[in-house]
Parts: sequence; C-alpha cells; structure tokens
Amino acid sequence: MSLLNGITISIGDELLSGKTVDSNNAFISTVFSRVGIKISKKLIIGDVNENIKKALNWSLAEADVVTITGGLGPTHDDITKQALCEFFGVELKTHPEILESLKTRFSKRGFEFPKSNASQAEYPANAEILHNSVGTAQGMYFVHDGSHLFVMPGVPAEMRAITNEQIIPRLRDMTGAIQESIDIHSIGMPESQLYEVTKPVLDEYKGAKVAYLPKHFVVTIRVSYDSEEVGENAEKLAEIYARLSQQLPENIYGRNDESLSSVVGAELLKRQATVATAESCTGGLIASMITDISGSSDYFNTGFVTYANETKMAVLGVQEETLMHGAVSEETVAEMLSGTLERSGSDYAIAVSGVAGPTGGTEEKPVGTVYIGVAGNTRQYIKRFQFGSHRVLNKQLSAFTALNLLRLLIRDEL
Repeated sequence: MSLLNGITISIGDELLSGKTVDSNNAFISTVFSRVGIKISKKLIIGDVNENIKKALNWSLAEADVVTITGGLGPTHDDITKQALCEFFGVELKTHPEILESLKTRFSKRGFEFPKSNASQAEYPANAEILHNSVGTAQGMYFVHDGSHLFVMPGVPAEMRAITNEQIIPRLRDMTGAIQESIDIHSIGMPESQLYEVTKPVLDEYKGAKVAYLPKHFVVTIRVSYDSEEVGENAEKLAEIYARLSQQLPENIYGRNDESLSSVVGAELLKRQATVATAESCTGGLIASMITDISGSSDYFNTGFVTYANETKMAVLGVQEETLMHGAVSEETVAEMLSGTLERSGSDYAIAVSGVAGPTGGTEEKPVGTVYIGVAGNTRQYIKRFQFGSHRVLNKQLSAFTALNLLRLLIRDEL
C-alpha cells in the first residue's frame, strides 16, 4: 500500500470573487483520502490562460496526482482545454461519437443544438476521455512525467460522477490503499457535547481515526480505518454505529449517504404510513425536504402552508378563540395538527409555528421562538424551542428538528 501526494486546482473568476463557493475541493479531498491520496495543496486560479499553465507546470512537478475542475463549458470564458493544449503542445481533436451524443441529448429535450456546444466534443489529442454520466462536458486523464492529471467540469454533480465512476477506481489500483469508514449523523447536540459523550465508546476501538464534522445543524462523526483488504473492518464500523445509536437514539439518525428526510421516508414506508404537514414560519420547507426524496409520493400526502391566521382557521379549522393564545403557541399548533390529520387522512402530521425574525418578537416570545408538533392518530407531541435571530437559519433548524421529532414519534421514542 502506497500513499501519494495530491494537489487540486480550481479554475474560475467566480471562485476568486467569492460569488461561488468551491465545494468541489472538499469532496475531492474526502474521497481521495479513502484511496491513499493526501491533498497537500489547493490552488484557485482565475480564467487566465498563462496562470493556468503556470499552475499546471508547478503542480505536476510537485505532486503525484493533480486535479483540475472548471472551465470546460462551451462559452468564451471556458479556456481550460485551450490551456491544456498549449501546455502539452497538442491540438484539439473532435470526437464524433461525443458530438452525436450531444446532438441526441438536445434533440430529446426539444432544443435546437447550439453551434457553440460542438466545442464540447473537442478535447486535447493526448487526453483519455473520462465519461460524464450526468452532463455534457467529459472529463480527461493525462500522464505527464510520471504524474497523473485528472480534469473535470466544475459543476459539482458532474465532478462527483466522474470522480466516483472514473477516477477513484484508477487511483485505488495505483495505491492499493483502502480506507474503510462510516459517517454517523447526529442532530440536536453541539459538537463539544457530542465529543464528550461518545469519546469513551470510540476510545475502545484502537486504530480507529475519528473526526467530528459540524455542518449547520448536523454533526457527523467520521470513523475510519486504513486497511489493505475491503471489508476488513466492516464489523467494527457497524458495531460502532449500533452502539452510538443505542446510546443517543434522540440524536443519531443515520449513516453515510442517509439524510434525515430519507430516514423518515424509510420509517414511513416500513409501516406503510403517510404524513402531511402544516407550516407557518417554515413556509413549506418541511414539505420540500420530504419530497426531495425520490418515491416520496408513496408516503407524503399533502402540505398546508398556513401563514396567516385567517388561513389557519379556513384551511385547518383552528378556532378563533385558540388564536387568542397567539399564532405562536402550543394551543394553535395542537389544532394545526388535528386539522392536518383530519383533512389529509394521513397517519402522521407535522405542524410548526414560530417567530422567524428578525422582527416580530416580544418579551414573552422573542425572535427564534418556535413551537413544533408531531402527531399520529393516537398521540400528539408538542415542544417549544428557542432558536437564534437569523431568519433563514431559524426556518431550516425548525424543519430539521420537526423531521427528527417525527422520526422519534414513528419509532415510539418520544
């Protein structure tokens, strides 16, 4: 097993200006580390031909593996292929099969094929083409003085597809390295507290590498082992997940590619149950998160966005006297839940009402006050939360929290 040094190059003026966040680098670093490639340096280069060539020259002299993302589109500012041609001293070569595939792609969508898109069938003559299964710009592979160069489009979904399907298998063959890992997702507990609670369990597993990765409202615990044989540590990783899930059932909700929405969907499918939502301050975000999952029509019935008090009364049957307690109250959310179950015919319901901010708060109910309720046909659970002062974050945190409460209700853990 050999470990190799890597450098990533991201191309685009929009990355330098800060208008676009370079999420590609984080993904490349993560997946490359699993096959023995340690990214030691990351470069961001504007759309300048000479600067791209200088970055290439330096990086290929310094690293075993170099990646480039960006600049492969059909417009005038996409100059990566031209810079590669000049660097390697070759011409662009047209690939007829790619050109025909592009024309077919546009035709199926009912669009006329733009002449500018023909350039996406042209690649440096010395490039090995890496098939892009989700887009029109193909990836490329070069070997130069013993170093390996991989070039990908900057669109994250396309970059990820080429990386997973085309690049990782090649790198795994080069290094013989395997990093077996598990990502354990949690919600509702700060990183520092999660660390203190889980550390005694994780310390029992010698040789395991542990990282705590906070992102918005979720903290992921990544546990990994280096090995030379696939599956060598699979039982240990499964055991770790089982133990932490048992230790923190309210917080640990999934692993690896599982999202909170997909986990909730799986629980509903398992029980052949359905859910509907009633949202005030979240404005339909919870319904959107549920329906982000393919196949959600099997368990999601409908969503009510009842922002105004009049709508709460007309659509959900909330009583006017109930609203005397305030739209943001346990009493109102309770009737939103009952109305949602009755009008949708669903097995479960979610209801949310709160003060998203930054205005509208009172001394009794400051900005960030949110009542979140979940209900089944025999049980209702409502809790008051005090979030922060940022409107969008309050909406998102309310949605995540609501889905987690539904998960717990379905599993009889509330």
